[in-house]
Amino acid sequence: MDNTYIHGENIEGIIGGPPCIGFSSVGNRKPDDPRNMLVFFFIKWVEYFKPTFFVMENVKGILTMGRGQVVEKIKKMYNDIGYTCKMQVLLAAEYGVPQFRERVFFIGTKDNSVKNLKIKKNRRKEVKQRTLFEVDSLPPFLNVKDALSDILEITPFSETKGNDLSMDYNKPPKTQYQEYLRKNSDRLYEHVAPNHSDEVIDRIDHIEQGKNHASLPKEYQLKGGYPNIYGRLHLNKPSDTITGNCGCVSAPGRFIHPTQNRALSVREAARLQSFPDNYRFFGTMKEKYKQVGNAVPPLMANAIAKAIKEVMK
Repeated sequence: MDNTYIHGENIEGIIGGPPCIGFSSVGNRKPDDPRNMLVFFFIKWVEYFKPTFFVMENVKGILTMGRGQVVEKIKKMYNDIGYTCKMQVLLAAEYGVPQFRERVFFIGTKDNSVKNLKIKKNRRKEVKQRTLFEVDSLPPFLNVKDALSDILEITPFSETKGNDLSMDYNKPPKTQYQEYLRKNSDRLYEHVAPNHSDEVIDRIDHIEQGKNHASLPKEYQLKGGYPNIYGRLHLNKPSDTITGNCGCVSAPGRFIHPTQNRALSVREAARLQSFPDNYRFFGTMKEKYKQVGNAVPPLMANAIAKAIKEVMK
């Protein structure tokens, strides 16, 4: 490893998410995927740089790899290099993110302070956000409508129109979550979505909110593929997990706009991940979707950071 840029510096923390394709339960699991080994290279980084704390994120599927032996090996390796490691499964919806996204976090410190780590949940809508019928409902997670209702009717740019496109907001924010998203943003950037063939648009048109390919009339069903493709979001529910393939309607998941016959735009996917509207993404459309979907939702990351700061006082 090259420590040219940090020679003589104390490293406060190492935070990362080694590629998790081989552990994922979405699509085909690959226990022998060479990228699975990057988890153990991450541990080597921690051993080499000796940070005060570390955070390592991965998909929930890692829990069942090797019948649980992979997780036990990870915890033992951290223990062997002098760290106390705590593992937690966190649901993004419980931290103010309008998304049912579960991820595993390995969090460690040189001392035993991590044992007192408490990541504060913030799942409840503010009272002014809740309707009369929602006041006593549980769990009051934010939903797709809370995230997108102010831009729901705006037609996105086509991906062929080029980069750095923006448009005016045509409505004021309708929820506190949207106020958070639009803070320091006066225009809507990256509201760009893929083009679809007439055949695909016709297929999407036959899918109701909350449904997927399995609900299609037989004449519109594909002969092969995963059963959970062509999923349409439901306005009144949190989104399913936003992945790196969130711009593809035929990918496993739920990436079809709730009311328009198209895939989510980059900005809509980013909002469901809790990225503020002034956060920009770069590269091709495919690269932007991957940047959005592979990220830890910022509000979730913020809750973890606050908890670590608290135990390290």
